[in-house]
Amino acid sequence: MVTSGGPAISGRLVRSSLRYLRDREGAAAIGAVAHQLPQHAFMHAAHVDDGWIPLAAWLEALALFEQRFGDPPTLRLLREMTRATMAAAVSTVWGTFLATATPDQLMARVGDFWAVSFDTGTLGVVERAHGRAKLAVDGWPDPPREVGAMVAEACAVFLARVGVGAPRVVASVVNGRLEIDGAW
Repeated sequence: MVTSGGPAISGRLVRSSLRYLRDREGAAAIGAVAHQLPQHAFMHAAHVDDGWIPLAAWLEALALFEQRFGDPPTLRLLREMTRATMAAAVSTVWGTFLATATPDQLMARVGDFWAVSFDTGTLGVVERAHGRAKLAVDGWPDPPREVGAMVAEACAVFLARVGVGAPRVVASVVNGRLEIDGAW
């Protein structure tokens, strides 16, 4: 599924990210970035809805936030923001499922987690071994590196929540396909 303007991200994710940024940097800082993006209604809304937001628009806003408050080469702000927003999500929305989930049960649900976050492509497990898994996004050639960073950080948070210790998760694009390697 693709929105008319290309790939899209969940309005809930954007709303959570903006809330994190507002708490971290203050409403005035968010307003200053929003002022630079008058064409993006979600940046000016009192409440971002639960629908889909064009990913290109979110990435444009994210680049400004990263330049101002993070480190564009490492996507430090995006990584911190994703860890914080996913930690909040796993303690509320996904908390019941994750309270008793095993890594195998978590791997069985990766497609569901993806589908509520992005409207393009599918996420699935392509390799699984003891203490290791490789996920891949199919149906979305060469997704932006920000998507890989978000997925890797979210996976690390989810794995830590199910008690696998200190997970190490990295994302890379291999032959046009986003792959996420996790080890614990």
